Amino acid sequence: MIKLYKFGPAFGLPDASPFVMKVETYLRITGQKYEVASGDVRKAPRKQLPFVDIDGKIYPDSTAIVDLLEGARTDKLDTHLEAGQRAVGQAFKSMLEEHLYFGVLYMRWITDDGWTVFEPSLKEMLGTFGVPGLMRGMVAKSARKQVTNRVYQQGIGRQPRAEVVGSCVKMVDALSVQLGEGKYFFGDKPTTYDATVYAFTAGVLCPAFDNELRKHSATKKNLVSYADRLKEQYWKD
Repeated sequence: MIKLYKFGPAFGLPDASPFVMKVETYLRITGQKYEVASGDVRKAPRKQLPFVDIDGKIYPDSTAIVDLLEGARTDKLDTHLEAGQRAVGQAFKSMLEEHLYFGVLYMRWITDDGWTVFEPSLKEMLGTFGVPGLMRGMVAKSARKQVTNRVYQQGIGRQPRAEVVGSCVKMVDALSVQLGEGKYFFGDKPTTYDATVYAFTAGVLCPAFDNELRKHSATKKNLVSYADRLKEQYWKD
């Protein structure tokens, strides 16, 4: 049995974290049975979510989890991909997870308008971790400071908002061009890369954060259609 530890639904998304959404979307694409549990990031391996418990053994890191589960399957999702496609897939996966992710953090955690939306959900999550109500505001502010420092150290947090949005817009545009009119990221069959692409596409299109990045992303009709299609196919419940 696979048990997935996650933050929980937020902002109309299956989870606040695109990395949790990535793993859970992968599980749904492959039709693997799993159950979910609320994870306490303070007690999680590497202090990150998601992690999974598979038959009593704990595995952290979204990429390592997908690689582990995919490696155990006989009918692997990426079998039909050529070497060049795998290279493109890896490049886009890295772009989304190592660069666009920090832009999303910036827009949700650091900007005042993003924080106004994010803070109430964060306080609610803290409640599931057992943080007393009177302390949630203080813990939320501390978490915001930690994320701000993390984004600053990565580099994008040193930029003014307009530059951050400009960089993220270029990534969204590149994603849109690569996707084209395909049903999935690489044509007519889903691959492991769709788990990441869907998670981040749904994230930047999230209506709860009605910022410049979301408005630009919504003009990319193929991304909107892609997100709607995968939501309908894999997230009906």
